[in-house]
Amino acid sequence: MKTTARFTHEKLRHDQPQDLHLAVTLEAPAIDWQARRPAVCVIPVIDVSGSMSGEKLHYAKQSVMKLVEHLAPGDFCGVVTFTDEVRVVAAPAAMSPDAKAPLQAAIGQLGPQGSTNFAGGLFEGLRLANELALPPGMVRRVIMFTDGLANVGVATKSTDLLHLLEGNLGQATVSAFGYGADADQELLRDLSTKGKGNYAFVKSPEDALTAFARELGGLLSTYARDLELVIRPAEGTRLTSVVSDVESHEVDGGAVQISVPDLLSEEARHLVLGLQLGQRAAPGRTPVALVEGSYRVVDGDSGRTRSERFEIALEVDRVAAGEEQLAATPTVDELVALAQLVRAQIEAEERAQRGDFAGAREVLGTLLCSLRGRGRDAVARACGMIMDRLEDQDAYAGSTAFRASMRKGMSRSVAGMFDEDACTVLRQSGLETTTSAQEVMSESFGAPKAKAASGKTGSAPAAGKRSRGSLTRKKSKRW
Repeated sequence: MKTTARFTHEKLRHDQPQDLHLAVTLEAPAIDWQARRPAVCVIPVIDVSGSMSGEKLHYAKQSVMKLVEHLAPGDFCGVVTFTDEVRVVAAPAAMSPDAKAPLQAAIGQLGPQGSTNFAGGLFEGLRLANELALPPGMVRRVIMFTDGLANVGVATKSTDLLHLLEGNLGQATVSAFGYGADADQELLRDLSTKGKGNYAFVKSPEDALTAFARELGGLLSTYARDLELVIRPAEGTRLTSVVSDVESHEVDGGAVQISVPDLLSEEARHLVLGLQLGQRAAPGRTPVALVEGSYRVVDGDSGRTRSERFEIALEVDRVAAGEEQLAATPTVDELVALAQLVRAQIEAEERAQRGDFAGAREVLGTLLCSLRGRGRDAVARACGMIMDRLEDQDAYAGSTAFRASMRKGMSRSVAGMFDEDACTVLRQSGLETTTSAQEVMSESFGAPKAKAASGKTGSAPAAGKRSRGSLTRKKSKRW
């Protein structure tokens, strides 16, 4: 895995404190995923409430049957449905050739009925995934598919569901697919984040095929799991924030630990942090931080994983007044801008939920001015479109799919499926991409082809070349 770390500024004045941002990029290589794909355990949990009748349920069933068709010996699959009650259609079992036809037949017989016991379906799927005796390191993915709101069961409020998920996740991960604008898209987005899985907005019935195809393509091309980074500030440096929307917490000595979901083949993840450097007595090269990372590489040939580590020692030039870098490096600042927009959207939505729409727009408006001043035009346009959806209660309530898609897509564009308007904005920022494995699976599922990007004015935020002296690898020195 290629790992790089870059600062927004490489030359900073030594005679006063300096604020800057750090972008750490993790890039997984392309792999021959079809020849060495890992075994997986997938448990679709399907909403079969009354509102799913007709084409919705038809395509949901077709999607799950296609998923079963593409599983190989060594893979496991089970199916759960939920209405008022929760039913295990099929307990997870190895997908031998003889096991597939009975499972597909059971899926084909599903019919709509009742209300939406979302919590019951979710926790039954998690129970089955966690109780199954599987080889160490095997992916256990629960896939929620629903078109509505949780309205019966042990938990119907978003906060309760998220809290219960945290205590019941175990070894499993959760992806959440929401069919139609009436589904609780914000809850599903948050569940997928908390569950370390993917989010999909399914606009039309046939789009369910695309959602399941991309999900399976991602699972089969997983490159690394259990990524953990620790950023340790050097003496005179303070970590001021984790800007990216990732799981993080402070550890010893002012360091921060960050957890990253599975990394797919060909995927790049960008992690943005804020730092403050103290005043120095004289110019010179200055240690800033040490980035330590660990992850497990999935070995599809053996079905096992191997551990790998990396270290990056970071330094900058502290220079005399007049020699400093005044403008941020554009490619790095683009990554910072996207992370800042996600953070601003989170804060703005929290205010909107309290009815403070003026405050929500103020948060985004302040960032919008900064983005325009820095020349981050594509991200500024995205910021403006989110602002438009926070004008009032009607605009806020009618834009859940767009906002959920924007927040998820700006954090991790490669793995999901998003609202059409959001896709247009994400493409303009070089986002909303798919891997070759997802494209192959989509074609194999017979999924509708994605529309060509229109009005694309941005380019993908690249990892960029290493700037002189910006990082040194495999250093053992501790600060």
